[in-house]
Amino acid sequence: MFGNDVANNLLISLQKPKWLIAAANMFVVIHDIGNCQEIQFRRRMLLGSLLPGKAVEWFEKMAAFGVEPDDVTYAVMLDCYGRVGNMDMTLRLYDRSRTEKWRLDAVTFTTIIKIYGTSGNFDGFLTVFEEMKALGVKPNLVCYNTLLDAMGRATRPWQVKSIYQQLLSSGLTPGWATYASLIRAYGKARYGDDAMIVYKEMRAKWMNLNNVLYNTLLSMCADIGFVDEALELLDDMKSCMDCKPNNWTYSSTITIFSCCVKVVEAEAMLKEMVESGFQPNIYVFISLIQCYGKADRTDDVVTTFDRIIALGITPDEQTCGCLLNVMTQTPREELGKLTRCVQITNPKLGSLIEAFIHNVFIKN
Repeated sequence: MFGNDVANNLLISLQKPKWLIAAANMFVVIHDIGNCQEIQFRRRMLLGSLLPGKAVEWFEKMAAFGVEPDDVTYAVMLDCYGRVGNMDMTLRLYDRSRTEKWRLDAVTFTTIIKIYGTSGNFDGFLTVFEEMKALGVKPNLVCYNTLLDAMGRATRPWQVKSIYQQLLSSGLTPGWATYASLIRAYGKARYGDDAMIVYKEMRAKWMNLNNVLYNTLLSMCADIGFVDEALELLDDMKSCMDCKPNNWTYSSTITIFSCCVKVVEAEAMLKEMVESGFQPNIYVFISLIQCYGKADRTDDVVTTFDRIIALGITPDEQTCGCLLNVMTQTPREELGKLTRCVQITNPKLGSLIEAFIHNVFIKN
């Protein structure tokens, strides 16, 4: 073990580098005191408090100086390699920890879980979570939040619910990060009722949402038709001092009104969007075209399309598909107006439709 056969003053024995001299002296003190559990904890704190990048640098130079790491050091380095993003080394050390039965704490297990989640191996990190509990290591709040976030990215809301119930059963109190992970998970999975329950619980605890969380909920509402809930969210967002509606907010709200054929509300929201300094994108205009089409307002469909062209926005395939859908609901005598729009978007398709209309409707 380091410290058995060295001079009293390591500054003289090693001479350089300086950072290793200082570290060596600290470890000599630790070694001289003994190898009791308290000292192991101190050594762990010594390494764990270092920047992970510097800890990795020191660790990889130990062999050159004849220093053999022990299980405690390896356990610390497993966490450090994970924090610097070296996934291969982290997983190799974790496999070794299973064989040699190193004592890992909740922080290290959380790092391993995060590594598996980042790599997309969601079944792998669930396995690690079960191994963690089997070894008697109690997950902390950060660990549960990491699990919830990863399960949300994996679009597994049923497992999000299960993990959250385990968190509550453990006696831990959910924090802002916990609720944020739940909203992201339920919002992505379009679990509208569950997402709104979490939102209301946050507000009941006087927790403020940020722009991302508000917009996640609004986007979900747009997809599943939660009109009243969207209006509640929008009013709450506008009353918040820390965040205000942005481009994403207005786009989602206009989509909600357009799907419900609330023409006046959609137009008012577009006006507010522009006055707030945000430029509508192609998806906002597509929503409006769909809204006007359902409301049998063909002239407004054409006006909206002309506005797209005037703003220098290039109509895409989704725009063309939207126009075709509107044409199926348009009276025969107004089809020519929309055919012109399709021809601008896709000249070949527009010519084909024009010929079809002429042959089917005009000749007959």
